[in-house]
Amino acid sequence: MVKNRIMDKFISYTITISLSIFMLGCDVLFPDEKLSLQREDYNGNELRIDGYYYWYNKENNGTAVYFLFRNGVILLEGAFSSGDLNKIEIEMVKYFGKHPKTDWGVFIIDGNKIQYEKWIEGLSISAAIDRESGYIENDTTFRMTESYYSGTNKTEKIDRVYHFKQFSPKPDSTNTYIK
Repeated sequence: MVKNRIMDKFISYTITISLSIFMLGCDVLFPDEKLSLQREDYNGNELRIDGYYYWYNKENNGTAVYFLFRNGVILLEGAFSSGDLNKIEIEMVKYFGKHPKTDWGVFIIDGNKIQYEKWIEGLSISAAIDRESGYIENDTTFRMTESYYSGTNKTEKIDRVYHFKQFSPKPDSTNTYIK
């Protein structure tokens, strides 16, 4: 009986230590891809940033919500299974400050062109890159026309129109992933 308890503890400790070493080594063995866009402060007025941008996907009856910040950071606040912005706002406030690396990225505006790049869950353990580019229609609307996913190394044509909605309070753009 005592021998079984000792063996059980030994196995338990061995598994715990092995998993800990593996988890600590994942970043070394499977590093996340690096963003190719460099963060730049956004000082323009091509787009409003005193709220969020949303894209409603009719096929899935879902809404993606993004925040743009003056420091050039973009945050995917979430993908919601609703088109009701009032309900979405109630839900998204619950998650302020609880964002994994795959919600963060950077955006750049050059004239009427916009592009962003963010981490996304990859096909392996590491995070891949999602890059979208398009153009600004006016200060409350932009259209993304091309998407690149590094996990498959494929670029595709898209047509995603993002609309602005004024909203306060915005989440904090401070994160440990983008300097």
